[in-house]
Amino acid sequence: MLEFVTFLLAPIAYAGLAFAAVQARRGRPSPALRRSVAAIAVAHVTLVWIGRYGGQLSVATRNGYAGFLLFHTALAAVVVSAFAAERVARPLLTAAFVVVTLGAVGAVFVEPVVAIYRIPVILIAVSGGIGLVRASRARHTETSVWTS
Repeated sequence: MLEFVTFLLAPIAYAGLAFAAVQARRGRPSPALRRSVAAIAVAHVTLVWIGRYGGQLSVATRNGYAGFLLFHTALAAVVVSAFAAERVARPLLTAAFVVVTLGAVGAVFVEPVVAIYRIPVILIAVSGGIGLVRASRARHTETSVWTS
């Protein structure tokens, strides 16, 4: 049951991160959304640490330090964005979404425990990516000197 809850929280947090990143890119970040996403992500990571790693750093880094540092940096970015001003939150959420997307898409093809989430993760990755591109274009068009 713990494993089910742990890995159910992951796509929920990922979908929230995608939505929060797009909203921040559009210039409409919701502090409540950012805080909710951060809380869910922290709960997921805490459960992974307890359930999968047994609180052991050696187990958490068994595949190397690069992925470990990247994902925990992304988590830190999400948590900081929850309490930061919009101008700070926007790049943090965008970067975290990119990092989490790379890891999540890879994980659903490699890790059997999360393979069941393959389709939702791919849908979130694609929709979040498209949303970020569209939001960036819209913001660029609004601030372009050529369109004034």
